[in-house]
Amino acid sequence: MSQTSGSLRRTASPTSIYHIPDNTDNQRPSIDITVKNVSYTVNPKSLTWWQKLSTMQLPWEWVENSCPQQILQNVSFAINSGQMLAIMGNSGSGKTSLLDVIACRSQGGLISGDVYLNRVNRTSTMIRACSAYVRQDDRLLPHLTVRETLMFVAQLKLPTTFTSSQIKRRVDSVITELGLSHVTDSKVGNAEDRGISGGERRRVSIGIQLLLDPSILFLDEPTSGLDTFTAHHLVETLAKLAKNNRTVLLSIHQPRSDIFELFDMVLILSRGNVVYFGQAKNMVSYFTALGHPCPELTNPCDFYVDLATVDPTSEATERESSVIVGELTAKYEEQVRSNSVSSSIESDEASKSKEQWPVIAMFSKLENQPGNWKQFWILYRRSTRNIVEDYGFLITQLIQAIAMSVVVGLVYYKLGIDQSSIRDRFGLLYILGALYPYMIVLDLIGTYHKERNFLYFELEDNLYGTSPYYFAKIFSELPFHTFYVVVYCIPVYFLVGLQLDVSMFFKVYAICFLLVYCSRTLAMFGAVMMPTFQLSCFFAQTFFSMYIMSAGFFINLDNIFSGLKWVSSISYLKWGFQALCQVNFDEMKFTCDPGNPRPCIHNGDEALRSYSLNGDSVEMACGIMAASCIVYLIFFFIGLRFVPQKPHEA
Repeated sequence: MSQTSGSLRRTASPTSIYHIPDNTDNQRPSIDITVKNVSYTVNPKSLTWWQKLSTMQLPWEWVENSCPQQILQNVSFAINSGQMLAIMGNSGSGKTSLLDVIACRSQGGLISGDVYLNRVNRTSTMIRACSAYVRQDDRLLPHLTVRETLMFVAQLKLPTTFTSSQIKRRVDSVITELGLSHVTDSKVGNAEDRGISGGERRRVSIGIQLLLDPSILFLDEPTSGLDTFTAHHLVETLAKLAKNNRTVLLSIHQPRSDIFELFDMVLILSRGNVVYFGQAKNMVSYFTALGHPCPELTNPCDFYVDLATVDPTSEATERESSVIVGELTAKYEEQVRSNSVSSSIESDEASKSKEQWPVIAMFSKLENQPGNWKQFWILYRRSTRNIVEDYGFLITQLIQAIAMSVVVGLVYYKLGIDQSSIRDRFGLLYILGALYPYMIVLDLIGTYHKERNFLYFELEDNLYGTSPYYFAKIFSELPFHTFYVVVYCIPVYFLVGLQLDVSMFFKVYAICFLLVYCSRTLAMFGAVMMPTFQLSCFFAQTFFSMYIMSAGFFINLDNIFSGLKWVSSISYLKWGFQALCQVNFDEMKFTCDPGNPRPCIHNGDEALRSYSLNGDSVEMACGIMAASCIVYLIFFFIGLRFVPQKPHEA
């Protein structure tokens, strides 16, 4: 059994844990981790209604009859700086939960036991200051290059004391350390857009966490989804990182034998209990001494992880495997009671009073991180760059705007000024103000839920604040919104033969701009408030459906049920439709057919009165639409700030 370090590394100055070198050197402090009797219990009754809603459960399915579940039970081990610990076990054994508990990233549940960093009982601030956490799947912007990805994160993460040249050298150092020099200028890519390989993408995720040069590196299933060659190369890289004065802890399912040989220490879990902890090279002999030798030509990891797994395929196998797991757990606990882990921790606690204050000082001094304005500017440039580089999405949006405009223009091609054309003009202006805004809602909700794949975890890592992201998103998307509305307005305006007047065109454009932006902000509001894409669409489209029915085209505004008139009053589609009608029908003259027995509408004012659209001014309508945008943006910010943006699949 490995013992924890006997004394604090004196080479680390009190503030050196926050002094990030612009190249890899010995200034990084050595940090040993000791875990003593850690247990973790999850109580399903503590799930909030929001968490239940995120699993798409209906209210009558929210049954509160589940018992607390023990995830970890009395886990103890010690790992020194310069070593790599592999936490193994079958699915559900508690590997990821153990990493989360040590890294102070567990969500809910009851935790007992202690975790020490160089003899000091760690806090959330301490562990986040000196460690980095690489998750199982890659959360990267696909349209940025490897260098751009690392550079933007470095500008957000590194202290303001770093100059531009130091930041560049730090990024170059990480690229070199991870062997990414050959793909520096290649796009990261994702499942839809081809980029670098899966192993290279995983190394970029590790590189993001290495920018602060952490002393501790946590990795959750880093080889998941990789082929055997790439997985070996990745773990080989992690072994080199560990030897460079780092403590590396990773969870892994069942590595092949050549990967197993790279580990310094191994911890095997079974249903939250430890069945083995020690040096990797001693694992086979340990189990052999217990009467479980590894068969020839068999991978020891496969054999012993299977041995420590309860097989529920039948009552007989479950009973037999449970007995074996119970014996292995009991043997390990017996060895712990008489071995070094407990005694080393007790020794640490005895001398902790002499070392505590210097160590706390080492963890307590925070460097200046970029402020909100700098974060906003970096995020604005990153977001703009990612949008510009997404050629497929840009072209799709452009074609969509042009196609809808041309289709509407051809349907209402060259409208006349006779009596039968009056209703057609109302129909044109209604479709003009409702069709594109409707399409925007679905597109933006889908886009935002993709952004959740990285937003939640970047916020969790304190990479930036909510406010900088909020304003960067709004301002980076605004130019593209402006351009697409221009593209949407021009073809239909000239195809239907509206008045060739510059002032009138810009009025129509301004109203369409506000209408589409109202739909954009409604979509952002719905996407941030609801946990899934489907619920967000339902939420936003419920509002949109009420607005579209009360806009004044399908029913005369004077005839709307009094109890629902308030819906019409807040419907931006109603105000936009009214404003478009007033701008286009102003001073229009219509011809009358002498042989038509129906009353003749002679001018635009009479036409507006027939639909009850002549009440309020264009300026008032535009002001209410602008106010609607602001209200939705406020709700969008509140959602970002207070509603967890965790992706549904995470």
